[in-house]
Amino acid sequence: MLYPPQTERTATYVIVHELTVENRGVEPYDTKGLSLEMALNTTTQRGRVVNSTPGLYWHLDAEGNPCASFSETAIQPGHSLTAMLEMEVVVTVPRGQRDSEPEAVSMIPAELVERYCGEGGPFLVNDPELQSLAHSIQEEVGSDVVLKMVLALVDWIDGNVMYRAHFPPLYPNEVLRKRSGDCDEKANLLISLCRILGIPAYLQAGLAVKSNMTINELDGHFRSEGLVGHAWAIVYVPPWGWTPIDLTYYMASSDPISHITTSAWSLGLVVQTANIADTDYIADSRRWVDGLYGLDIYEVESFGLTTMGSETRTEYPVNFVIGLVLACSSITAKASMAVYRGAQSKGHV
Repeated sequence: MLYPPQTERTATYVIVHELTVENRGVEPYDTKGLSLEMALNTTTQRGRVVNSTPGLYWHLDAEGNPCASFSETAIQPGHSLTAMLEMEVVVTVPRGQRDSEPEAVSMIPAELVERYCGEGGPFLVNDPELQSLAHSIQEEVGSDVVLKMVLALVDWIDGNVMYRAHFPPLYPNEVLRKRSGDCDEKANLLISLCRILGIPAYLQAGLAVKSNMTINELDGHFRSEGLVGHAWAIVYVPPWGWTPIDLTYYMASSDPISHITTSAWSLGLVVQTANIADTDYIADSRRWVDGLYGLDIYEVESFGLTTMGSETRTEYPVNFVIGLVLACSSITAKASMAVYRGAQSKGHV
């Protein structure tokens, strides 16, 4: 087999995350739970803090994601608090071929099924409507091959759930009823359906590096500037392993596989900041919104990005080079023979 060349793209960014919280109410506002997003260290991404506001403290959240939080316990009425975090992030994304044949659900390790297929966080595995939908799509597929089932689920969401953002986000059963959702809402629907069918899945979140937008929500109580947050599903597809699947940020195609092969993650267009497997961040978001309104709190969050460098490297497997040489030799030989035969037809040797 002639294996294709492998292309690897590396980009270095400096991201500045700033958060300002202003208390316009009459009661102190507890800052517990407020944190600044940090770039994760993964197999394809390395992040480090290069500068920050004094007084922040570092810790891990319930999912093991690193956080930088306010050290003060409360913001008094009429006061505000600002914190800044500057990070350097190196993102390396290999682009290779997935030549291995997809495998059945039975090939998924049991420990992954136990860990990532249960009810937890926003993933409503026990919801009757979601269970009915998942099993009906599975019956239509008529196969236990994981990739076929996952792509059928993706295809159903593409055809039945329009893009619309909700703030705070909806749960998967609400997305199903309203037939609308944005990146994390659609991803959570896919994750729930996958878990119902015994396919491990969870949510990843981060920042879209090519974005720049100002968003005003909650009657001015929250404003976001600069980079836009993004989220996508991570699904275990044997024998490929953990596979990013993007429901909203991908190169549109009639083939649902494009949600994998041209996802924002596969193109190196996101910086990952969180893994979410068990945390009910939707419930947390709703409590946060209630607090902003109830205590008259205003938040402004900004994300600035500078690209420090970008490099694309192509590696050619040995058998690719040998095959290319042989192919070129064959072409040269055929060309020489054609010239020879042409000369003979004209009476020349």
